[in-house]
Amino acid sequence: MQEEKQYSTADKTILIKLWKYGKPYYKQILVTFVLLLLISGIEISLPIITKTVIDRYIERNHVKIQLNEETISLAKTHSFYSIITDNALFLPSVVITIDQRIMLEKNDYLFNGKYILIETKYEDIINKYNIEFTKSDQGFFISYDDLNSIDKKDIRIIRYSDLMNIRHLALLYLALLLVSFVFTYFQVILMALVSENIMYDIRSAVMRSLLNLSMNYYRKNPIGRLVTRSTNDVDALRELLTDVFIYSAKDVIVIIGIFIVMFKLSPQLALIMMALIPIIGIMLFLFQRFARDAYRKVRITLAKVNSFLSEAITGISLIQVFNQQKKSKTDFTKTSTDYYKANMHQLLVFSIFRPLIDVLAMITLGILIYFGGMSVLKGALSIGVLIAFISYIHMLFRPIFDFSEKYNIFQSAMASSERILMILDEKDKIENPIKPILPSKEKGKVEFRNVTFEYKKDEPVLKNVSFIIKPNESVAFIGATGAGKTTIINLLMRFYDIKKGEIFVDNVNIKDMSVKYLRSYFGLVLQDVFMFSGDIKYNIALNKEIEEEKIIEYSKYVNAHAFISKLENQYRNTVSENGKNLSTGQRQLIAFARALTKEPKILILDEATSSIDSETENLIQDAISKIMHNRTSIAIAHRLSTIQDADRIYVLHKGEIVESGNHSNLLKKKGKYFELYKFQYIE
Repeated sequence: MQEEKQYSTADKTILIKLWKYGKPYYKQILVTFVLLLLISGIEISLPIITKTVIDRYIERNHVKIQLNEETISLAKTHSFYSIITDNALFLPSVVITIDQRIMLEKNDYLFNGKYILIETKYEDIINKYNIEFTKSDQGFFISYDDLNSIDKKDIRIIRYSDLMNIRHLALLYLALLLVSFVFTYFQVILMALVSENIMYDIRSAVMRSLLNLSMNYYRKNPIGRLVTRSTNDVDALRELLTDVFIYSAKDVIVIIGIFIVMFKLSPQLALIMMALIPIIGIMLFLFQRFARDAYRKVRITLAKVNSFLSEAITGISLIQVFNQQKKSKTDFTKTSTDYYKANMHQLLVFSIFRPLIDVLAMITLGILIYFGGMSVLKGALSIGVLIAFISYIHMLFRPIFDFSEKYNIFQSAMASSERILMILDEKDKIENPIKPILPSKEKGKVEFRNVTFEYKKDEPVLKNVSFIIKPNESVAFIGATGAGKTTIINLLMRFYDIKKGEIFVDNVNIKDMSVKYLRSYFGLVLQDVFMFSGDIKYNIALNKEIEEEKIIEYSKYVNAHAFISKLENQYRNTVSENGKNLSTGQRQLIAFARALTKEPKILILDEATSSIDSETENLIQDAISKIMHNRTSIAIAHRLSTIQDADRIYVLHKGEIVESGNHSNLLKKKGKYFELYKFQYIE
């Protein structure tokens, strides 16, 4: 099975499939994006407030222009801002374009220095300092150089309105920060709820898919891999939703907004900044290319390390018995070294990319300061605009700094998504019929008609097998390992679906029954009894609503109560992982009690007495004889002593039924059964 696949950002297939799980929450996602728009708008507006404070109130200044026929036209162009005195025209510095400034300087119409407009009511304060000023209808102008000679207390008085406006804008700045905090809080909470719900839905879908897959799928896929897909891989999608999609969307909105504002503030300076975009694009493209290969090597070598560790720990007893510790250590060192080298290669890629972005950011800032500073000195640009540009440059490079981390998350999440979708799209499932059919009477009859089955193509395990098991009849299947005995049970319970032939239970094809109803027919006792985490009562009832008295009754019936009653907490006694604190025989007796709780019509015993001591075997044989009473029973065994009393014995050889009959009849035939009997008893 392919474990790793590299995706391009244009690959939409996986994202479209994942959207199916996000679609039910589209309203919440839409609200999240609205909040992101608002948050982005606030972030973009903050440098504008800074620029306004500096240009309008801190560095509030006008230029003084000679009044003549040419400059009168300029006054008409900026009529809203123009202030005309007897011999001069005053205009705010920020409204004059570069072309207009060049024209004024060329014709020597522009006076040196900057001027500030003071309200008329402060004329007495200005007169104290013998400062030259120019009167107008809206107040009087003094030079910025003369402003430095005024006492600080008087400056606070004459610039009171500026101070108040600065205070109001500062409060607005803080208010916007508070609003941004509130919006961000709700956006994070809402997105967390949405992502957790989506993860819950995907995890549930994966579990539903796993529960409906045939045993053939589990035969080909290690359990550890499936557990990882249901947990770690699903968690990786959460980071894809939050860290990549949401914040990347915010980054795109902010970047677009910043360039719009920058072009509005200063098209010339914005174009200079735009010239750096191709360089950034090339750097990101190269990083993506090299990072993809580096990431792939890390994933592949990590999988090898995990696989080696899992295998070594599982087979530790064999490694120690055969003195393979040194060889295993050598092999692990090689695998671990490959993983180390892959990580170092990935680190090298990242260590080159991040400093390059830092250098590019500093170069961009330097270029901005140079050209912006030149424009400020020429009067073509205000200090507030330059400071706003510096803020925007920092905001522009922030998502680029995070690109490497987000790209890593994206690659990991896409690989995880593919593995999850492989489970969700798996076709090897046991499908329920659209209109299930129920038997007219539940008796326990089983019939195989010309059944052929293979696990691997062109390697049949069963070949044209046919037989009938009557209600309440006890039947046994024997044969060498690989003859197909357990396969018959797997097909009967629809753990696998057959390609050729038909299987009937009470005259109804099992493919026409619902899987749940079909399996309610059977009580299954396997050779290796699986025990769940919990207590003994839970392992007998398995979530069924059964009174404890009934559980005790079943346990007594199969001879399990005797040992359970001697335990410290009896039926509440904790069962360790896979029942390791119980003996094989005790687990087997619990399995008999578990099978009885279903009150099955058909009982299946698969090597139920193998590897059991003689004393426990007597208890189990007594339990078997009890639970087989008045129900159809199917036994699979290697030990002929356990099935000699069966009504009918089928002998399997290389996937075919070669003999059938009871114990005595089969011995008289002196065929395969006789050879097995002779091998076990006579020899």
